[in-house]
Amino acid sequence: MEPFNQLEQAMREWARRFLRHSEIFTQSPTLISEKILSLHLHFNDKAPSQFSQINQGTNIEDSIHLYSNGTLIGQVGGDIIDQLTSVYIPTNNIEEKWNYLEKIIRELIDAGYPGCVGCGGPGSEEVWDEIQNREYIMKHFN
Repeated sequence: MEPFNQLEQAMREWARRFLRHSEIFTQSPTLISEKILSLHLHFNDKAPSQFSQINQGTNIEDSIHLYSNGTLIGQVGGDIIDQLTSVYIPTNNIEEKWNYLEKIIRELIDAGYPGCVGCGGPGSEEVWDEIQNREYIMKHFN
């Protein structure tokens, strides 16, 4: 299996952040909002010991925002932001990126993440470097 490129690593980090916080808040397009809620309920059913709460805010059309404790920790699509607490994933097709993220999240849930050691995949035990991620994005997506 070939190693993940920087964008794939960013998507895996976004997915892990979705699962490892006990309370999250999301904003997204309406159709994706329903998928996010369904996936979150699936997570709570599959891993009741890792129970997490989700709140959803006003729908936005061009991006998905993921918050924990009032801090933006993940963004898919939309304009690149300065906040380095957020994993940024560029896209012109928000639904396509969400479908791929959902696949990653389901794989992590099936592996037992976050209640297991080492099952989060490559890079899951390391500190995320958003500066390196942004440098890659600016070089390859602009």
